[in-house]
Amino acid sequence: MENRRPVSCPENESLASYLWNKRQEMADADGISDRLDMTLHKAYRNICESKSHIRTIKDLSQTKGVGKWTLRLFKGFFPNESEGEQALGVAGKEKGAKGTKRYLPQKNSVSYALLITLYRGTSNSCSFMRKQELIDATEASGLSKSSDRPEKGSGKPGQFSSPRDWYSGWSCMKTLIAKGLVVKSSNPAKYMLTEEGKEAAVECLVRSGLAVSTELLTTVEECTSITGMRSQAELHVAHAALVTEEINSSSVDDYSTCKSLESGEVEGQENCLAMPPYGFGQKFEDVYDVILILDDREQFARSSHGSRSKKVVDSIRSQFKIQVEVRHLPIGDGIWLARHRNLNKEYVLDFIVERKNVDDLRMSVRDHRYKDQKLRLLRCGLHKLIYLVEGDPNSSDAAESIKTACFTTEILEGFDVQRTTGLSDTVKRYGFLTQSINQYYKTHFTKSKDGNNKVCPSYDEFVKKCQDLEKMTVSDVFALQLMQVPQVTEEVALAVLDLYPTLLSLARAYSLLEGDTRAQEEMLKNQSKSISVGASRNIFKLVWGS
Repeated sequence: MENRRPVSCPENESLASYLWNKRQEMADADGISDRLDMTLHKAYRNICESKSHIRTIKDLSQTKGVGKWTLRLFKGFFPNESEGEQALGVAGKEKGAKGTKRYLPQKNSVSYALLITLYRGTSNSCSFMRKQELIDATEASGLSKSSDRPEKGSGKPGQFSSPRDWYSGWSCMKTLIAKGLVVKSSNPAKYMLTEEGKEAAVECLVRSGLAVSTELLTTVEECTSITGMRSQAELHVAHAALVTEEINSSSVDDYSTCKSLESGEVEGQENCLAMPPYGFGQKFEDVYDVILILDDREQFARSSHGSRSKKVVDSIRSQFKIQVEVRHLPIGDGIWLARHRNLNKEYVLDFIVERKNVDDLRMSVRDHRYKDQKLRLLRCGLHKLIYLVEGDPNSSDAAESIKTACFTTEILEGFDVQRTTGLSDTVKRYGFLTQSINQYYKTHFTKSKDGNNKVCPSYDEFVKKCQDLEKMTVSDVFALQLMQVPQVTEEVALAVLDLYPTLLSLARAYSLLEGDTRAQEEMLKNQSKSISVGASRNIFKLVWGS
């Protein structure tokens, strides 16, 4: 975070100093990630720039850049803050004064998925969601065992179908409305959470066993010694708030990920990333040049003229003084090569980027192409997978579907999801990523010699492996079938394939446990830590048809 700033309102001086000192304590204790530092910087800057006296925690919550996670840092700062905390849902401890138990949907039910998806979709930018948008987002989330779409056609009762045929998971919305968690208004209908609905959604998130990003959870855990958040439930709440603020944010620090790469945020992965071959005493910059390779099918504009693409490539070269080439890549939209200066050999560095503008992502989510594309990226052999989303999701008619896809891609599947505002921003991102990757290998090239045995593949080896992935095998078909099952992500599908490469082999394993349904349902979960209870049960139902 930058040096201390002048405070516009003198009465806020102590508040700004309090946050500054908190940040210093965290940095001095265990260090602080760039992502967390950026969050604190935004809050600190806006507190300093506020011209109004911030008297209560409620006033603070209305300051731009201050979310629920940041509010927890100020616990104990404001006098008589308990009422304000409860009103904002920060304390969340002393509920139920009337003695009645709040209705909570059963985990992995359609009601559960609808409630959480609606909460995520309305946490920051928009106060409501429309029906189709909510259905698409809930379907993409994988939170429910069942689909929220009509199971046997879309006709209304009496139109050549019985009420039983017409029934679908969407009917659960009536229960949420009746229980006072959701309100419906306008025509066409808008769906909004009540205050009680928001509290119920947060409680569902706390109680859920959803997989979380190790990187983000570590970021939250760094603050536990300062904020006093000790319980796993509180960590889940803080994590959910941090992720929601980040995904829904309409403005992004263009180069935060690039800077974190340079500063060693992937330090824990340094023995995981592959390195090009090296000799004794060699420095990376003396042996290799880093080359950005862009796919020749990459469309930098809606125009099909190649001259525009050439201008973009030339722009990257001139702005960032880096080498850029265009080739026909077997997978992804961009990779980075380390080219040996003397031996004329090329090695693929451990980074790959897939670029999607919001319209492309919306279409691929609806026809499930994005699952197939991500599966191929996960199997290409490169470690650092970057998913670059270009444009503002809030401008799309399927905004929540796009944000949910980004959420699951990063949190559940381990991709590094980055956002750019448009073409010019994407050009800059490619340039800064190239510089950062170059700096990373300069820094870690010598460090890796003691413990890293992974060697970058040659370009020809990389192409051959990706071409082999194009050949559709029985296992590939099985993987695509698995990914249509609720709660089965690409990572889960690959974990199943490691155990049982074909549908037949999995069915045989189930047959050995015939008669013990519970053992069959939990078989995959017990064999792999990557497979959740819900996914294990749903896969069993797919294969065994029970």
